[in-house]
Amino acid sequence: MVPQIQIRQEFAQIGLQTRPPEWRIAQPPADLNMHQELARVEIRRTAGRLEIDQSEAFAQVGLMSPLELSRSEAARSRQVNADGIAEAAQWGDRFAHIERGGNPIADWALREVTGPPDWIPALVPRPFSVHITYRPGQADIRVQPGRVDLNPAVHPPEVSFHPGTVDAYVRRPGAVTIIPPPLPGLLVDERG
Repeated sequence: MVPQIQIRQEFAQIGLQTRPPEWRIAQPPADLNMHQELARVEIRRTAGRLEIDQSEAFAQVGLMSPLELSRSEAARSRQVNADGIAEAAQWGDRFAHIERGGNPIADWALREVTGPPDWIPALVPRPFSVHITYRPGQADIRVQPGRVDLNPAVHPPEVSFHPGTVDAYVRRPGAVTIIPPPLPGLLVDERG
């Protein structure tokens, strides 16, 4: 038999350890600044109108209306004024001629006591003879809303990325073992 050399080979084993990539995306919420102007309000108001008609009340008691009474009193005042001036002129003549006799001061005082009385008309109208009319005023209201300004402040997104890794390592190294044939008288060291 022919001596043979034995060769044993063990392949290396390689291990792979992987770490996946890490993504992180965050975005803070946007800030919203809002400003609104005050509304403008315009109010235009017309005043109410109150009318009081007393002509029927004066007619029922046989009196003149205030306008007619004023005209009549003005005419009577002018006449009384003219009569007073004429009478004062006569009394002046009397005072100037005291020697003609009589007591002019006593006559003057007597005239003031026994003179024509002035009368004041009673203005008490009958119920419901005075007509009162009231027309309320009107209000025109216009509102113009204020302008609204929106100012958004958008924050950019924050992105972080850590790529994945692949680590290779040797689980078992490769080996080649050579075993020579046994020769007589030759000692073989098996430790290799």
